[in-house]
Amino acid sequence: MSREESPSPSTAPAGVLSGVETLRRYALTVVANRRGAVPLPAYVTYLVSYRCNARCGMCDSWRMRPGPELTVPQARQVFEKLRPLDAVRLTGGEPFLRPDFAELASAVFEAAAPGLLHVTTNGSFPDRVHDLAAAFPAPKRLWFMVSLDGVGETHDQSRGRKVTYQKALETIRRLAGLRARGVRVSVNHTVISPRSLADAEALREEVEGLGVDVQTVLAYAESSMYGLANRGKKATHAIVPRGYPLHPDLEGTDVIGFVEREMERVELSHDPRLRLGKGYYLRGLLARLRDEPDPRPKPRCVALRSHLRLLPDGRVPVCQFNTEVVGSLLDSSLEELWNAASTRQARDWVDACPGCWAECEILPSAIYTGDLVGQLCSP
Repeated sequence: MSREESPSPSTAPAGVLSGVETLRRYALTVVANRRGAVPLPAYVTYLVSYRCNARCGMCDSWRMRPGPELTVPQARQVFEKLRPLDAVRLTGGEPFLRPDFAELASAVFEAAAPGLLHVTTNGSFPDRVHDLAAAFPAPKRLWFMVSLDGVGETHDQSRGRKVTYQKALETIRRLAGLRARGVRVSVNHTVISPRSLADAEALREEVEGLGVDVQTVLAYAESSMYGLANRGKKATHAIVPRGYPLHPDLEGTDVIGFVEREMERVELSHDPRLRLGKGYYLRGLLARLRDEPDPRPKPRCVALRSHLRLLPDGRVPVCQFNTEVVGSLLDSSLEELWNAASTRQARDWVDACPGCWAECEILPSAIYTGDLVGQLCSP
């Protein structure tokens, strides 16, 4: 299936397409990705700002000079070009540092009509988060993920004095209180140090009392998207054909035993989608930590195919580990950007890449190649 043969944008919102049309579009996308063709974007990760009030050791976003950011009308313009989408993830930096973030989120939702709007936050603005969730017109399509690095002092030392554990916990409590509206919330536990790893059980016990699931990820050594030294470049040293580039603070810890325990616990998740997605991620993570010669699962990457990343100013990078820019959706149409020589060359780079195991890249690839469904159906 060539780009020209890919499903063209529909005027119908993704969230209200008929079940038959949704399945047809998804099936065509899977076939295209498995053949190495180029379907239209279905999943967009939008960094609304580099600005951040946290001081995380695994991310240099707070060190970066912010630069220009799309205004609300500009964001609407960009996402109208992408309509319809299955999912949009709004992240940063810290999204709620933008005073217009609630307006921005609404504009993106109205323009792209995604079936899911996913917001990642450090939880340091409980009132702003609650106000957005309480007023959002389609709460059943709204999913928050609050990031934590551990419990209490462990978290605070990692994130800094402006992003405290108690503030994040208050945000989680208030979002859990809106569950009757249909709003969903989960916790992302970034394991960044031995103390962070040791806090996993206590963290789970605290938030699961609120009916909130915890997802764990092991911090990468670095990336291009969130590492200042590699910004705008290829972080190819962080993409390895086998093994896993652990953050140096985790060297010497029993990460294999930890992931094995997490695999047992994932079956207790309240949300079946989290069970499926997190189980997939953990299986691949364990294979790489064990340094298996041919680690599986290993889906074909769909960066610059079904998964598109958008920088704060509307430019489009290749992926998390290659932030070379292929063009701008503020200055060009989707058709122009999608078929540009720079984009085609970047896709060749993606196809030759040995593959990462960063969850935010892997799960879109698993979904839009059909590998996630295939793993579910395999014995």
